[in-house]
Amino acid sequence: MAIKRWAIRDAGIATFYALQDITGGALKGEPIVTLPSLKTSGVETTGETVYARGGRGNAKLVGFSSNREATLTLEDALFDNEALAMLTGNDIISGTQEVFPVEYFTVATPGTTESFDLKGTPVVDSIKSYPYVDGMKEGTTRLVQGSITQKAVELDTSEMTAGDMIVVYYAAETDAEASKVKVTSDKFGGTFKLVIDLLVKDSITKESFAAQLIIPNAKFEDNFTLDLAADGDPAVLNLTMEVLKSPVNTDMWELVIFDSESLS
Repeated sequence: MAIKRWAIRDAGIATFYALQDITGGALKGEPIVTLPSLKTSGVETTGETVYARGGRGNAKLVGFSSNREATLTLEDALFDNEALAMLTGNDIISGTQEVFPVEYFTVATPGTTESFDLKGTPVVDSIKSYPYVDGMKEGTTRLVQGSITQKAVELDTSEMTAGDMIVVYYAAETDAEASKVKVTSDKFGGTFKLVIDLLVKDSITKESFAAQLIIPNAKFEDNFTLDLAADGDPAVLNLTMEVLKSPVNTDMWELVIFDSESLS
């Protein structure tokens, strides 16, 4: 097989590998995570050229090239906890977590008190409740908390009428299956080996062949944005990495095209 001219229309499948032993995780050389749902991927390669100028018209005479750089960008249709952990530099935390539900109730039988069932059991002294009027919390009149039994709370509705709304804020604990990824001031994204599996098509035979974009050292950029919106396409996971030079040679990245049916 000798492919000289080819076409590509593929975002690929990206696999990250550990460059060193990770505490409680992958060992050096082991795969950490594979992202099979990429929307786009790409590597932008740049350099700088400084020219010697002189003579009549001060024209360019000789160019000196340097400052080779490459930036890898991945856009995944799905969010992945392992990828977020690599991006933020923090481990995934599994187990019970504190969350802060907000629930709305309609007064049915106004009187001295009325009982409402919450989705969670409030943490002690965390519950606050207010009238909810015209889509807004009415902060000037706080509803007096009554007794709390597990998920049931009794609230003062003596000054309310049937159909009035109540908003309840409280803290509760999740079950042990919750996962948390966090950003901290002392942790940053690490450096990993990255391999992106691609498919290319020969322009002559029209056959498809395997290709791999191999990046020995790719460091996550420290700036990233989580974009959320109520309309348009679903939010995507954007990963941007700076390609670093290999410590043993001048390699930064390579694209290998091969016949996957003829591996030795």
